Amino acid sequence: MGKYFVIRRFVENLIGASFSISIFFIIMISSSGFNLFEFHNLITTPAIWAIFFGYGFISSMIIDFIGKFIPDFSTGKKILLYILFGYLIFLILMPIEYLLIAGTVGAFFSLLFLLGKEKIKPSKWFSWMVFVVPLVCIVMIPLDHTSKVGWNEVTGDKFVEVEYEYFNGEHLIPVHGQQGEQIYFNIKHHFNNGNSYGTSLYDEHGNHVGMNEERNGVLSMEFKRETTKYIVVRAINGNQGNFQVTWWKKGETEPDWN
Repeated sequence: MGKYFVIRRFVENLIGASFSISIFFIIMISSSGFNLFEFHNLITTPAIWAIFFGYGFISSMIIDFIGKFIPDFSTGKKILLYILFGYLIFLILMPIEYLLIAGTVGAFFSLLFLLGKEKIKPSKWFSWMVFVVPLVCIVMIPLDHTSKVGWNEVTGDKFVEVEYEYFNGEHLIPVHGQQGEQIYFNIKHHFNNGNSYGTSLYDEHGNHVGMNEERNGVLSMEFKRETTKYIVVRAINGNQGNFQVTWWKKGETEPDWN
């Protein structure tokens, strides 16, 4: 009986976490206009999964434990505790000025966790449908959701120039450096219509690494060992655009765009 009770509690919490994160993902992909690249950036954020399946699980177990010591542990008291724990994580993680908004969102999804846990019974076959969205998201994680239309790229030893009709996602430009080198780079990016654009830097494993701001829009990267880093040019729904990237070593003259 004890083993069955533990397994049932685990499955109930798993359903609660899956139900709440499913609603979260559906809201987020809808608010992005079903932009798969933006959505992919969200579902590849480990903190999102940790909050729902880690913090959510732990909070639920703590609340169940607290409930054993509260006389007449009614549904109303349980709801108040779930709201409290929804605020608590953001009290720890975020500045106080953002607590009200973030905590309210946290409380809302905490209550969804409770709703899924209490109302979606493991014994019903349709209960397992709550796992569909998380599993689809897991399948999406290794896929590339960048879209390029009318892509015209010219590549040189120390420059890349691109014109495109549509660009949604990111484009990686490899730059090889020797140990101790500092390489400067400059990016000019324009489009006629779109949501946003930006740049970042990846290491050879695809992880974000730091870059230095110099002057007049020039950035730089330092190589502590011989390796390849990637200048990342990003756009969200960019239309009829172009960008140019040049790079040069410390002590060299910045290449002329013309």
